Amino acid sequence: MNTNCPGVDIVICAYNNKKLTVKCIDSLLALSYPNFQVILADDCSSDDSVFFLRNKYPNITIVENEKNLGPAKTRNAGIKRSRAKYVVTMDNDATLSSNWLTKMVELMESDQTIGQAVGKILFLDDSKKIAAAGGSLCFRGKGYDIGLGELNADKKYNKIRRVLYACTASSIIRRKALNQVGGFYDTYYHGYEDVDLSLLLNIAGHKVMYYPIAISYHMLSKTVNQTIGKKRVYYWMRNRLLLMLRNYEFKSLIKYLPSNIRFTLSDCHYHPERIVPVLLSWLWIIFYLPNIIIQRRKINNFRKVNDDQLHQLFNLD
Repeated sequence: MNTNCPGVDIVICAYNNKKLTVKCIDSLLALSYPNFQVILADDCSSDDSVFFLRNKYPNITIVENEKNLGPAKTRNAGIKRSRAKYVVTMDNDATLSSNWLTKMVELMESDQTIGQAVGKILFLDDSKKIAAAGGSLCFRGKGYDIGLGELNADKKYNKIRRVLYACTASSIIRRKALNQVGGFYDTYYHGYEDVDLSLLLNIAGHKVMYYPIAISYHMLSKTVNQTIGKKRVYYWMRNRLLLMLRNYEFKSLIKYLPSNIRFTLSDCHYHPERIVPVLLSWLWIIFYLPNIIIQRRKINNFRKVNDDQLHQLFNLD
């Protein structure tokens, strides 16, 4: 393993919840890895988080949004202030074990084809259960965390393997790979920006790895519930379609897009309150279609892996 300790910038995406952010930062200050800096990207918190944290942690860099822009733009704002070889993405409701960063850098340095890696993520309030052991996709575009709610003691989640995506509550990304795919696609606003980034890395030929000996902890969906609330249905339905239309090859769209539409219509049948947000999400997609076509062309310019190869990483359990 490389023992030169390359630089790492840890970018925390934060919105309110200063007590959770303190737990997050304190876990970083206890890391065994010697060469990192902390960048807090605040998405226009409505409490006194920034003032409090700036005084409590004068040595960290704080980037403030003037208005609420969502996690994708907020992470990108923090990443723009970073210069290190590796970027760690974190949510402010996550914490890292003391050896997490050491283990992750060792993994990344051992294989230059790895573009991103994620460890085993346990629930912050119940460490006996798994929050995520990597992530995958259904063919109709629905992302999910592998192992969600399963027992940490289950040995099948202790194997190193490739995955389709990494939860950005605590992941490490190689800067060269990140620059190649252009960072987070901020049009998502909220939801699926992490799936999209990892999918792009896979498309570009970079491996996304699940590394279970690196442990972190996450209070799942704490910030989402506070920021988008009832708009969740709109954004998630819209963003699943956007993910497919941006990234799937044409033959895959022909095959799997109808199943997305059928599932959505069935969901609306059982949940009539979702009809309006779904229709609004479809209207947005139609209006935005010319831009999606432009994005598809850009992605195809660096595509090295086709959908047939990627489909091996779909529907993992």
